This record gives sequence, structure tokens and C-alpha cells, in this order.
Amino acid sequence: MIYFFGLSFIYMIFGILAGFSGGAFNTILRQPEINLAIAIVIFLLGLSSMEFLHIPIFKPKNIGADSKSVSGTFLLGMGAGLLSSPCVGPIVVTILLHLTVSQNEISILSLSITSFKMLFFGMGVGLPFFAIGILGFKLPKSGSWMKWIQYILAAFIFYFAYTYFEKSMDTLGFTKPESNRILLAFVIFLISVYLFQSEEELRYIKMKKAVTLTGILFAIVILYKISNSLSEGKTKSANPAIESSIEEHGNLKWYRAHKMVFEKAREENKKIFIDFYADWCSNCKKFQSLTLSDKELNHALSETILYKIYDTDPEFEEYAKQKEYSELKIGLPFFVILDKEGKLIFKTTDYLRTRDMIRFLKE
Repeated sequence: MIYFFGLSFIYMIFGILAGFSGGAFNTILRQPEINLAIAIVIFLLGLSSMEFLHIPIFKPKNIGADSKSVSGTFLLGMGAGLLSSPCVGPIVVTILLHLTVSQNEISILSLSITSFKMLFFGMGVGLPFFAIGILGFKLPKSGSWMKWIQYILAAFIFYFAYTYFEKSMDTLGFTKPESNRILLAFVIFLISVYLFQSEEELRYIKMKKAVTLTGILFAIVILYKISNSLSEGKTKSANPAIESSIEEHGNLKWYRAHKMVFEKAREENKKIFIDFYADWCSNCKKFQSLTLSDKELNHALSETILYKIYDTDPEFEEYAKQKEYSELKIGLPFFVILDKEGKLIFKTTDYLRTRDMIRFLKE
């Protein structure tokens, strides 16, 4: 029982750390390169969980603790949770990454959610020990069923990797069919390189070579795409002809001229919704999709004067200099609701706080 609580406790600590780092980590998560790096890390963890790739940090470790005392047993349980298992380690890292990036800000609620999620995960991991020590159960003999569990867990890890990959590719300008075709091509290339190697070599070595070659090829493709996007961005920002006073997105009209926005707000006695936007910001694009897919949000926005400010606009820097909008110095997205006179009513960096946005827009 003490061992079980010790193991569960260390996972709860991991959850608290994930909650604390979530808000800070999300400030850099807007970049597609970061999402892509996370996707690659999680993909490698998936290969590790299937024992196709050897990651040194998941080597079994000897935990030096006196298991005869209560405190020693508790510490032994904690030590067992310190990523010492080659099977559980990749899964733990994947879950922690997902929990960390899902927290947009530090709060008592976010810390409670992440800590309890990891606590329950730890209790699940320690359940067999609880069953043996308290209920007297016997574990089934090891066999092929353990491999199937590893493969099932690996499938979940690969799914997480895919979600970050898709998010990154979308921000880089690839459509979903293009992203899927690219992914399929590289998976086939990876498998082909692995299979065409000598059968006498260890699979860890074969997979390491296959991953290295695939990674080099993938890096060339992505770097080429990024360089093209940067050159297009420079051309776009250098051309004043693209500066339109209105930008239409579905049924919504986003004004681009500061003076026009505040004049219309006073004339029509409406609130102002400001979307601070950037082409490289993945969550900005997610919110842009939400403005059309969420009918209640769409209706609330349609009754408001909408103002979109790009990170390349002079107004962006002007707002960033003001203490009220200090969030702009950290990153995007950032959303603001003002009254017709320009007084701040509401602000958030969380694009998923649509219920709060709707409430303040309707008040």
C-alpha cells in the first residue's frame, strides 16, 4: 500500500510541474517549428515503446532505498515512477507533453487538473502492486499479451504525434491532404530503409539508421518550405497594395484600419473585438476556424465591430507598448474586447475561452 501511494505521488508531482510550466511553454508553442519538434519527439517515443528504438534515458535504474521502513517503501515507490521503466517512460513523457501544452495559463484549476490526471495515471500504473499487496491477487504470466499492450499504447502515442504534426503542417501552409501524403511518403521511406538493411543487424541499429536518413530528407523538405514562406512573407509585407480596409472571412468582416474601426463603433454603438494575428501562429488559425464553426460565437462576433491586427502592422507595436496589453510581448494569440470608446472590457490569450468572449460581447 505504501509503495502504491509513493508511486502515485511522484506522478502527481509530475502533473503539478506540467501545470506550472504550461503557461510559459505555450508562449513558444505558436511556432510551427516547435509543434513539429514535439511531433518528432513523440514519434520517437512511440518507436521506443515498441522497442524499435533505444533511448538511453529509459534504461532501467537501480533505486537505492531501504524498503524495510515505511519511508523507505514510500521512496521506493516514488523511485519506480521516475521514468525508470523502458515501457512506461515514453508514455509518461507523451502524456506530460500533452498536459503541458494544453494549459494556457497558470491557475489553481489548471494545476489541480494536471496533478489529478497524473495522480490517477500513477494509480493505474500501481494498481497491480495494490492488487498483489492488499487483495492477494496474482499477476498473469508474461507472454505475447504484453507485446500487444505495448503496441496499443504505441498507437496512442503515434496519434498524439500526428496531431502535432498536422497542426504544424497546417501553419506552414500545407493542406490536410498534402500533409497526409507527405507523412505517408516518409513512413514508407522509413520502413523501406529499415527493411532493406541486413537481417543480421540489431533492429535498434537498423531503426536508428532509418530514422536518421528519413530525418535528413524530411528536414530538407521542411526547410525548403519555410524559406519559401519567409520570402513570400517579405514580399507580402513590403507590398502596401495588399493593405485592404476590410478582410472578409466567411460572413464576418474584419476591419484593418484603426480609425475606421473606432468611428464605426461610435456610430453604431457597438463593442470592438480585436484579434491580434500572425500567419505563423497556429492557434490564431484555429480561432479563425472557430469563428465560423461555432455558431454562437459567430453570431456574437457578427454583432460586433471586428478589428484584425497583424504582427507586421504598426498598430501592433503601439498596443504592445501599453501596459494593458503586455501579453503581446510574450506571444500570440491575443484577443481583446473594448467598448465603443476604446475602454478595455476583456482580454485573453486562450483562443478556447469562447464562452467568456460571447458573454462579454453580449453584456
